[in-house]
Amino acid sequence: MVFKVRKSTLLMVALVLALTVVAVGCGQGGQGSGKAAPPKQVTVVTGSTGGTYYPVGTFFATLWNEKLKDTGINASAQSSGGSVENLNMLKAGEAELGIAMTNVTYFAYQGQERFKDNPVPKVRFVTGLWPDVTQFVVTQSSGINSVADIRGKRFSVGAAGSGTEYSTRMILKLVGGFTFDDIQKEHLGYFESSGAMQNGQLDGMNAEGGVPTSAVAEIFASRTPVKLLEFSDEDYEKLRKEVPFYLQHVIPAGTYSNQDKEVKTLGVKSALVSSADVDEELIYNLVKTIYENMDSVKTAHKALEYLTLERAVEGLPPVPLHAGAVRYFKEKGLQIPNELIPPEYK
Repeated sequence: MVFKVRKSTLLMVALVLALTVVAVGCGQGGQGSGKAAPPKQVTVVTGSTGGTYYPVGTFFATLWNEKLKDTGINASAQSSGGSVENLNMLKAGEAELGIAMTNVTYFAYQGQERFKDNPVPKVRFVTGLWPDVTQFVVTQSSGINSVADIRGKRFSVGAAGSGTEYSTRMILKLVGGFTFDDIQKEHLGYFESSGAMQNGQLDGMNAEGGVPTSAVAEIFASRTPVKLLEFSDEDYEKLRKEVPFYLQHVIPAGTYSNQDKEVKTLGVKSALVSSADVDEELIYNLVKTIYENMDSVKTAHKALEYLTLERAVEGLPPVPLHAGAVRYFKEKGLQIPNELIPPEYK
């Protein structure tokens, strides 16, 4: 038996199906569905868990999640090998933000040093942070009293590919007059270095970071007698001739347990960095959230006490700011040097 279906019936069925598809589409997040937009994933890569970058990055992520939750932000901090790895991750699109030393960021932008064959031309500063302080911590039993004494010793130079590793290499070369080949080199994180020193497996480490650095505080509070090496004006001048980004810095007495006198050392400013490819509105909101919550920011970590709006662009080498950061800083009346204005800023 053959059934005949009227044309009008077929048209009615087609209309019902079409309306059903539209309704389902709207119910799955289309306009008017009432559902929130997909979260904006924001990963900030930091450094060793025993340094300064990781706890500060974790604080920033928490702050952004709390203050920008209505915008769909989903921020998180990730530990890493430090500045060099962070810059490479930004280039690869594996993170939206990172913390890095400003000198290493400059090398990445220019394609120099470790980045000679791997430049990062789209790297952008978001805001300057604090001075990363060189902290050569050595055991009292090691017999190390100067950089020159590190020759032949067991020394942790920082994680492979980190800004600390780069700084240690330059300081040993320019101040001490020798290379990594002349020491028993280890690439350890700060807490791992502290543990190895306490177990008698290391004579010292460089723990570059904002002061106080938690791993340095740990070993000063331990039963292992340690001290910080000082860098004289002459040491500083040797370094500054080839690496002009360094500043002199003093670690106040009492910063760490059993540290009863101030220590003259060195420092390089660190910064929050991103890529020019990251959305301008997103960076604008992230920077604004930091500077409009300074009461919380300054109590989150002692290194952040250094941070002020006036210092946001102070001392940065000629690497462009992100357009979103420029927009916020100009709104607040900051004078931005021409070399920090990015080509994409309108």
